[in-house]
Amino acid sequence: MTLLDQHVLPRLRDYWLRLALRRVHYADRADRLDRLYCIEDPWHMGSAKEQARFTWTNALIAARFGRPHSLLEIGCGEGHQSRHLATLCGQLYGLDVSARAVKRARRRCPDGRFAAGDPFAFGFADAPAVFDLAAACEMIYYVKDVPRFIARLSELGRACLVTYYDGQAPALDPYFANLPETGRDSFRHDGVLWHAVWW
Repeated sequence: MTLLDQHVLPRLRDYWLRLALRRVHYADRADRLDRLYCIEDPWHMGSAKEQARFTWTNALIAARFGRPHSLLEIGCGEGHQSRHLATLCGQLYGLDVSARAVKRARRRCPDGRFAAGDPFAFGFADAPAVFDLAAACEMIYYVKDVPRFIARLSELGRACLVTYYDGQAPALDPYFANLPETGRDSFRHDGVLWHAVWW
């Protein structure tokens, strides 16, 4: 491994991530999120921390929802979590605002069906009108109108699941407070705390 690989490239990746994510929280900035995928795995989804989160999410889904026949993953990115979700459903559908990411997701998870679009305007040729489970993991803080997104998620899924990291909990928890019949859980790994809400 060269000095460039060890020191310079990770710094460049981190700089790119910070630059691409400027002013994207709660902003509907699909253009910025798509630009982020000019590099592969910008979120470090291959890390042990993210892999542990995927395992936790799968265990939660299996315990709370059994084996959904159809599962819609909103914000599928490059398909890292999709590979995990595909193991516990009959058919996985993945949606992301980034066409670059969706192209990689198709390669990473060839049994899934993927489309580029947003939750309010997308289409799959063979998708059910309502999915058994609609999941939005680690993406809700990029949505401008959170109540509208939650309402749309409720239209898309017979059951719904949202996960988010603790740093965004003060902004997001109030939106879930008035949902009827919600379930909640949390998970900590390597100093990071995530929350899950389902209804």
